[in-house]
Amino acid sequence: YPRNQEEAARHMTEFELAGLPGGCGSTDATHVTTEKCEYNLRNNHLGFKSSQTTRTFNITVNHRRRILHSTKGGPGRWNDKTVVLFDDFVSGIRDGEVLQDVQFELYERGRNGEVIKVKYQGGYVIVDNGYLRWSVTVPPFKVTNMQSEIRWSKWIESMRKDVECTFGILKGRWRILKTGIRIEGVDGVDKIWLTCCALHNWLLDIDGLDSAWDGQGIPTSDWEGDMGNHDFEGLPEPLTRLTSTLDPRSFDLSGIGSGSDVGLGERHPIDIDLEQAGGATSEAERDQETVRVVNKLGLGYFRSKLVEHFDILWKENKIKWPSRKGACPVAMYSE
Repeated sequence: YPRNQEEAARHMTEFELAGLPGGCGSTDATHVTTEKCEYNLRNNHLGFKSSQTTRTFNITVNHRRRILHSTKGGPGRWNDKTVVLFDDFVSGIRDGEVLQDVQFELYERGRNGEVIKVKYQGGYVIVDNGYLRWSVTVPPFKVTNMQSEIRWSKWIESMRKDVECTFGILKGRWRILKTGIRIEGVDGVDKIWLTCCALHNWLLDIDGLDSAWDGQGIPTSDWEGDMGNHDFEGLPEPLTRLTSTLDPRSFDLSGIGSGSDVGLGERHPIDIDLEQAGGATSEAERDQETVRVVNKLGLGYFRSKLVEHFDILWKENKIKWPSRKGACPVAMYSE
């Protein structure tokens, strides 16, 4: 997996285009059925998602679905919060041992409404809400009424589908991962999984699918000009979702409506503590020469800065959806 800025730069191209600078991949875990697990390990390998014994693997992929890192197998009873603790790549980012020299800039609004650039150091990955609330594992919002947060959440949910697609590719190409591995013991299961991951990356190189999705392959894009200004038919799914009505992310079915706390965005008690420890805004932090270290910040604070950066670029029509055949600009479809 990439350990420094030089190695990570080629994996961060698409995230930069999508308004997510500093992001280097999407992370999630999957289960693989292990039919002949040792008897003394059986209870640990029986999880709530399957009636059979399984091994769970946590992987990180870039936007091209190249597997950057995969953990060794863990018991199927482990959830995402547990398995990420044994992920050398993600835990290394949090501990400052990996990608610590990566530097990027985020736009934010100053006290007088002016747009300024603030420097950040470190990297992060996109996850779902099943992971620990680290600043280097950034999930979408579950509950919020702020349009900027809803739009940003829908956008990173579309970006995070890369890792889900990778699971489908792996289990579709090598059926043993889908139907179940029948060899004795769990060590052999781990070797088969890692071998399939290596073959997957090798085939990306052979098929020429590992080049950057910067949209430079086709000189003229079909989406240039006025086409589609008022007709969203044929748009990529992420753009269609962002241009549609953004409903509040509330799971309230009572009909009473959301409370005042939801109107301020998702405020987790842990976020408040972390923001007090690492997210207080001061004049020094407003200084453009100050570098903020990602793994030292609270998730709530850092995620709010990512939302603010994305919202500024969105309103300036500078967000693009990374595509292999030509980047589709969002300029025509933003508010």
